Amino acid sequence: MSPTYSTDELFDCIIPYIHQNDRNSVSLVSRKLYELDSLTRKHVTLRNCYSVPPSRLVTRFPNLESLTLVGRPNKACVPVAWGGIVDDWVAVMIKSLKRLECVRFKRMIVFNEDLERLAGMCGERIKVLRIEGCAGFSTDGLLHIGKKCSGLRVLSLEKSLIVDKDGEWLRELAERSKGIETLNLFMTYLSKYDCGDFVKIAKNCGGSLVCLRIGNCHLKYVADIFRYGVKLEDFSSDPYIEEGEEEFDVKYPPTMRSVAFLHGIQQDIPVIQSFAHQLTKFDLRFSTFNADDHCAIIYLCPNLEVLYTRDTIEDLGLQFVGHICKKLRRIKVEKSGQVGLVSDVGLLALAKGCLELESLHITIKDIQNVVLEFIGANLKNLLDFGLVLHNKEEPVSDLPLDNGICALLKGCTKLEKLSIHLRPGGLTDLGCGYIGKYGQNLRYMNLGFCPESDAGLVELSKGCPKLQKFEVSGCDFSQQALVTFVLNVTSLRYLWVEDYHAFKCGHDLFAMVRPFWKMELITYEPNVANAPEGATQQKPTSLLAYYSLAEQRNDFPKSVIPLYPFVEFD
Repeated sequence: MSPTYSTDELFDCIIPYIHQNDRNSVSLVSRKLYELDSLTRKHVTLRNCYSVPPSRLVTRFPNLESLTLVGRPNKACVPVAWGGIVDDWVAVMIKSLKRLECVRFKRMIVFNEDLERLAGMCGERIKVLRIEGCAGFSTDGLLHIGKKCSGLRVLSLEKSLIVDKDGEWLRELAERSKGIETLNLFMTYLSKYDCGDFVKIAKNCGGSLVCLRIGNCHLKYVADIFRYGVKLEDFSSDPYIEEGEEEFDVKYPPTMRSVAFLHGIQQDIPVIQSFAHQLTKFDLRFSTFNADDHCAIIYLCPNLEVLYTRDTIEDLGLQFVGHICKKLRRIKVEKSGQVGLVSDVGLLALAKGCLELESLHITIKDIQNVVLEFIGANLKNLLDFGLVLHNKEEPVSDLPLDNGICALLKGCTKLEKLSIHLRPGGLTDLGCGYIGKYGQNLRYMNLGFCPESDAGLVELSKGCPKLQKFEVSGCDFSQQALVTFVLNVTSLRYLWVEDYHAFKCGHDLFAMVRPFWKMELITYEPNVANAPEGATQQKPTSLLAYYSLAEQRNDFPKSVIPLYPFVEFD
């Protein structure tokens, strides 16, 4: 006789195997699954901290162990004071989430008082604390973390704007912590610390420390860190020696897999070559290496899976990457500020040699449709593609790129993220129609200087059934076309339109207003300093719109104007 199971037992067996991204859909099937999801959900990420009220979230998921909150849009033109204050969230965490172990704030406003309350009430159980790209606090707030969060395994402050008063917080952390796995101070510009405290952390946590990303550090301390940190896999720093000092013998741990040099120079190349064969991830964006330097290093990195660099790598360096790095899964080539150094020759070499690529972002000076067609034919695992064409007057071989984009989307059927910044005429309305037709799995899209007219935006809106986040800049389509796009793409949850001149000419945007849809205009102060005599340079307004179950927020700075229920235009 076959065994019989109750419905509850079956559901309890099934729930743990449902992917995190599918839980929302599953919870809509029945009341029972809704309740099970509510009780068993351990992790939640809110890409917009205003999308749901804190009280509603903790009522829906009372047993959360991990919570990630994201604040302001990741745009240079959005002021740090845009919003995203964590005060209300911290209050709810302390009161209601008794199992919370992992907290991540990203691009939010965090005050010292928030850190004090969080450390005081949750310090013993908090194991992971990530405060990344945030502002509003100082090392005084971090002192509470250092004193009371003795069980921390991960502390990441990457890219946060922190008022640097002293290094007492790091001293407390070093003395009290025994199991730190990750300490990340990357691009925080903290400097008032004692480098000996990093050595103490490596000594006390030698059996657990796998990632250490810090700023300036004397080379003798780096040598000691490596001596104690026998399991270190990921290291980032800016090592230095005083003028006249002898070089220190620094041996990188055999476990090292990822390195970022904040100011890499040619003298570092022999050191890098000694352990390059171990590396699976390399960040060279802050180095001064030229194409030949890249080649000398990459030649010894056959196991690379992730590479971040600048276009100083040139086509020659990318050809080396395509020839040597057969395991590469992710590459990002950023602009260096020099005249375009990378062309479609380097991009083609990547597409020919690195067939396992899942993410490819590149800034380029020239492009042809045939290269995009080759990517579509060869990179079948590609999930994320980004192309930036230098906005210069240099001639481009083959525009528009309609056929190339069409072939890329037809071939790369797994593609979920697409970012294309071209020049006017780089992609016609027909090309935008291709994106809508063949971008069946796209969830995120960022377009610059395309589409060329309203018709292209409307054609785009007829497809992309899974699109949730859409960003666009440098376009002159009408408000009516933008409204049509938003209403047609029913899956859309987030919209960003940068530098949009049409905002000053009417109220047509109100046609997209519907329940739970919030709209904000972000204005900019005139650039008086750089304006010609008797004139001012006014940067066009940008639009941010998003879904939210919360009430209208009341923490707008002067530069942000809520567009709903009504705003007067001049």
